[in-house]
Amino acid sequence: MEYKASLDTLAKGLTIGVFILLIAIGQKSVRALLVAQGDTTTILIHTGTLLLFVLILLGSWLYAPQSYTLDSNELTINRPIGKVNIKLGDIKQVRTISDNETKGTIRTFGVGGLFGYFGKFHTPGIGHSTFYATQRKNKILIITNSDKKIIITPDDINLAEKLKP
Repeated sequence: MEYKASLDTLAKGLTIGVFILLIAIGQKSVRALLVAQGDTTTILIHTGTLLLFVLILLGSWLYAPQSYTLDSNELTINRPIGKVNIKLGDIKQVRTISDNETKGTIRTFGVGGLFGYFGKFHTPGIGHSTFYATQRKNKILIITNSDKKIIITPDDINLAEKLKP
C-alpha cells in the first residue's frame, strides 16, 4: 500500500523561495555570459555558478522522499533516485514522536526544507538519525535491529501501527 508524503507549508515556502533566489542570481550570470565576449574567466565563473545552482536543485529533488510503500515484507521509501528499503523483520521498534521530542534537532548532513527534510540529523533524546521527511508532523521513529534510527513522515500516521513488529 502506498502512503503519500506531502510537503508542509514551510517546505513548500522554502522550496519556492530557493527557486526564486537561484533564478534571480542566475539571471545575473546569464547576462554576464551574454556579454562575456570570449572572456574565459567570466565564462568559467558564471557557467560554474549556473551549474552549481542546477546541481543543488536537481540533487535535492533526486534524494527527496516522494512517498512510502508498505508491502508484506518491507517498507520502501520512494525517491526519484535510490529507493530505500527497510525489511519489516529488521525493525525492532516503531513509535510516533511528538514535536517536543524533536526540539533542538540539528542538521548534520542533510537538507532542511528544500523538497523536504532528509539526510543526517541529531535530535536530543533520540540521538543521530536519518530523516526521510516531508513535513514537521506525523513523525514516526523506526529503530532497526542494528540500532539505526529512521524518521519518516507519511500523511497517514496509521502507518506506524502497520509497521510495529
